[in-house]
Amino acid sequence: MKIDEIPTNSLDAFSTTLTSLTCDELAELLEQMKGLFTGSNLEELSPDKPVIFHGDLHGDVETVFRLWSRLGDRDRYQLVFLGDYIDRGPNQIEALLLVGALKAQRPEEVVVLRGNHELDPRLSVYPHDYPEQLKWRCGSELGTTLYKISLDLFSKMPLYALYRDYIGLHGGPPFSILHKCKGRPCLMEKSLGVLEDVLWSDPDELLGQAICSWNDSLEECIKENYYRGVGRIWGAGATREFLERVGMRKIVRGHTSVEGHAIIHNKSVITLFTRSGPPYYNSRASVLVVDGDEKIVSLNFM
Repeated sequence: MKIDEIPTNSLDAFSTTLTSLTCDELAELLEQMKGLFTGSNLEELSPDKPVIFHGDLHGDVETVFRLWSRLGDRDRYQLVFLGDYIDRGPNQIEALLLVGALKAQRPEEVVVLRGNHELDPRLSVYPHDYPEQLKWRCGSELGTTLYKISLDLFSKMPLYALYRDYIGLHGGPPFSILHKCKGRPCLMEKSLGVLEDVLWSDPDELLGQAICSWNDSLEECIKENYYRGVGRIWGAGATREFLERVGMRKIVRGHTSVEGHAIIHNKSVITLFTRSGPPYYNSRASVLVVDGDEKIVSLNFM
């Protein structure tokens, strides 16, 4: 099977197809998915067609299909996925191959970003049960092979999506190089420091901090991320500085397990969480639709 032949218009058809695949077929599909990415840090979408931004999926495909059903014709929209397809949920390789199939079917209209759980081995994450799921399904030897293919795939995923004056990323801006940022060229760097910043950072209001205000200097607005032990915590002034330097107006991100969505920093940072169930037991899952104006579309579970 080719990855663009995976049915993505129906949860039942998608699930039936993925359940029937052999482990050798899964390996081949992951290899095909690698070929969808150029290794570039940045992908840009057409400003002429609306977009749906998606937060973390973490192995939950049912919720995102339910959200799409509320939006009518999904093909009317471009799609941005902000990372974290694996770990924690019951359908991890399914979530990864879902976004891969969509990317294969609509390569110019679907962006699949890297999250911190699509890890670089130098930046470990916990919990990381994806390799164990692969071994459970395919046995130790082939499961290990699937994981190695996955790591290579993760390394090719982009870090940023640009749409009009929105920048999508998983965690936060590349603070380690922000001092030399002048426009988009700085978004091309892929050092370990940049990976740490972009995949692991959190805005301060979501962690109950009060680092700085919108008008404070950059130096006052970035702290070590004590919560995660890697990445940064940043305040509103750092958001303003980053957006000015790259010529954008808003950051759309995932990474943080909010109740569906959170909007902070003078409405310039939007966080999305697009999955349900354990271990979060969140009462809401959301996507952001940009179609002339902004609209949050949510499912409630309470």
